[in-house]
Amino acid sequence: MRRDANQSALTSPTVGIFTSTAPVGELVSAGQVIGSIEVLAVKYALRVPNGVAGRVMSNVGEGRTRVPVQYGDVLFTLSTASEVGTTASALSRAAGVEAELSFVAPMSGRFYSRPSPTEEAFINEGDTVREGQTVGLLEVMKTFNRLVYQGEALPESAVVRKILPSDGNDVVRGDVILALKPIGGK
Repeated sequence: MRRDANQSALTSPTVGIFTSTAPVGELVSAGQVIGSIEVLAVKYALRVPNGVAGRVMSNVGEGRTRVPVQYGDVLFTLSTASEVGTTASALSRAAGVEAELSFVAPMSGRFYSRPSPTEEAFINEGDTVREGQTVGLLEVMKTFNRLVYQGEALPESAVVRKILPSDGNDVVRGDVILALKPIGGK
């Protein structure tokens, strides 16, 4: 990572194939997953380093899905939080997606929010999800796996605050899929 007064450049930690999940203009903060890097067919989540926050001004590949990168290549350029006029509370809300209750990807794959392009989404922001309910699909090696709302750390029901990946985005195991607000105990 390189910094100057108005921006930070987030650099590649290794040689590999980079995939961005943070589009230009998105507000990002410390700990947030902003992409993945594939090394020898293994994907690793890339997170914003501690003490860094801002708006994505540019990213490598300019819209390409998979971009070959070298060690030290600039992956993202962020304008600093003070320059874009964000408040500390806005940044903490953005960072809080992972710190609060969330439903995470059980494995790496491609996320789909609906059973087919012509059908309604399984869930929408503001919906209540219950244990055992399908919340999306995860395509792994041309096989579609149902993502079922369940887990020891999750309440029996919760309200969907935000659906983080867009339809067709790649996710890495452990990426947050749903930011949730609990409404009942388990």
